[in-house]
Amino acid sequence: MHRSISKRWAGLDYKVWICFIISLLLSAGLLAYKIFTYVPCQDFSIITSSNIKHPEAQNTQTFYVNEQITFTVSIRDTKQSVTWDFDDQSTSQKGATVTHTYLKEGYYLIKAILNGKCIQSLNIRIIQSNTSTLNTIPAVNPIISADIVTVGDEVVFNSTAAGANYEWSIEELPTEPKQITSQAKFLFTKPGNYTVALKIDDKVYRKIIQVDDILSTIGTGAALPPVSKADLPPVPQEPLPPLVEDLPKETPKEMPVVKQEPEPPAKTYDQLPEPAIKAMIQGVIDGKKDIEDFNNILCNGAGTKVVANDEATTFAALCNELKEKKGVLMLKKKRKIESFKVVRDETSGNCVKIIYINYK
Repeated sequence: MHRSISKRWAGLDYKVWICFIISLLLSAGLLAYKIFTYVPCQDFSIITSSNIKHPEAQNTQTFYVNEQITFTVSIRDTKQSVTWDFDDQSTSQKGATVTHTYLKEGYYLIKAILNGKCIQSLNIRIIQSNTSTLNTIPAVNPIISADIVTVGDEVVFNSTAAGANYEWSIEELPTEPKQITSQAKFLFTKPGNYTVALKIDDKVYRKIIQVDDILSTIGTGAALPPVSKADLPPVPQEPLPPLVEDLPKETPKEMPVVKQEPEPPAKTYDQLPEPAIKAMIQGVIDGKKDIEDFNNILCNGAGTKVVANDEATTFAALCNELKEKKGVLMLKKKRKIESFKVVRDETSGNCVKIIYINYK
């Protein structure tokens, strides 16, 4: 009977010790390789520039919509790999110096990734410009429309450029349906500045219009500018009638009597104050009033313009909406008016031209 006796040290077989020592040496080798080949991240920054001159009081990291911005990393070796992320879901770019244009307002976090591991970031702000003409907007704009309009008015847009396909849109109102005719009509329910975009075939044109709220203008009570005599139209000078002595003497004749039909009297409207009109609309909610009760108040009756909950509609549609209770089954409740304003037409008997109402 043969008996194999293996050598042991500290209670462990020599073979175990050999495996342990080999593993330790391999780990030390890998650690030494990492230490000798490690390259720390280079300290660098992101530099921005543009060909548009900004106001001195404006933040240096604030730019305009459609403005071409140049981004540069402060590294000496421009051959190093730099990848850019512009935080607007656009395709990333590569290079030590790149240019980018933002199409919407907002705050964006720019990231520059050096050699795939070193990251530097910068916050910038994009705003809309009303005074500068950016290089992406043509010098001669083919979009024809009023530059300043009023909330609640339907604005007509035409184009001097011709093409096979037209597509109109409002960049600040992405939910507004696009129009594909040569002439477009949009209704603005909120004041502010809006960018009207027209795509003709492969070319895109833009125009910024200003929408004012007539209610805020009336509320300020601002005085109208004085009118000078030079601004008034000239008064035509009619020749004076001849003197009675110079008229030829004729035998007086009896003039036939012509009956003049009396002119129909101009329609008069009930001059109810705003709280009284609001109370009548509350009567519509309670089922005590109907559309016909407002004929002597509204300029266009059931077709009078209404901006309800920031959406354009008519008075007839508003009444139908207010009559319906909200909720389900036994939990239905009457509508509740939260705010109410009217705009009157002084040239048409001071009737109500537009109604602004918010309800829930």
